[in-house]
Amino acid sequence: MPFGENGEIYGSFKKICVQSKDLQEEANILAPNLLLLKEKFENNRESQSLLTFEIVTLYLEHRIKQRAYLNKGKGLPHKSDTTSFLEFVRFYGMPDTVRFALWKWNAKIWDLRLIDYNPSSYEMLESQSQGYRFVSFLWNEALHGKLVEGKRDAFEHLLHDLAHAYMFFREEYDYLGQVEFFKKLLSFYHKFEPFLSNDPIFNEKFSYCISDMNSHPAHLTAYLNAICREAGFVSFLK
Repeated sequence: MPFGENGEIYGSFKKICVQSKDLQEEANILAPNLLLLKEKFENNRESQSLLTFEIVTLYLEHRIKQRAYLNKGKGLPHKSDTTSFLEFVRFYGMPDTVRFALWKWNAKIWDLRLIDYNPSSYEMLESQSQGYRFVSFLWNEALHGKLVEGKRDAFEHLLHDLAHAYMFFREEYDYLGQVEFFKKLLSFYHKFEPFLSNDPIFNEKFSYCISDMNSHPAHLTAYLNAICREAGFVSFLK
């Protein structure tokens, strides 16, 4: 959860974040349910999309209580019909990108993969070049009330990944064009490696491009060209 100069929480999920000092207490309360979900994940006892839905609703209902879901004054669909529930209900305090990504995943329209670690930027490049995207939920951090890489709690980290998945798959951002961009970039990756080893600033910006920057391929290409020029060479992508 990002913090401003005065300690206030900011960002897309600020309305549903909690202070880091309160995460341990929350983890203790949610531990029984989290352990059950973790067991399902480790033994592949449930679809990853449904499991992720259960993680999201567990946290949301704990933090927001009765205000967790919005449906324009209409009765809420039952959560057991997950796809219909996600189609009509809105989540309180977060961009609709999260709900939309979960909906498309549960409907088997978008290909997301739930993992329990933070993938490297190269792993993200590989996955996106093959048309799917990782979504991470770190059980250890969740169960111990710790921040992931000192930035976000495990719940917000998961929401962050779902929001990025939306940007990867959304029609307006040319999903197939993004896949082709990442596929081409993967094939030329070896040519970028000497610059990645010798220039930490370029390394950071390049890693962002291949793992955490989902946009229209024209924007991705322009960004790549710009950071290559800054680093003193011309991009190898043609």
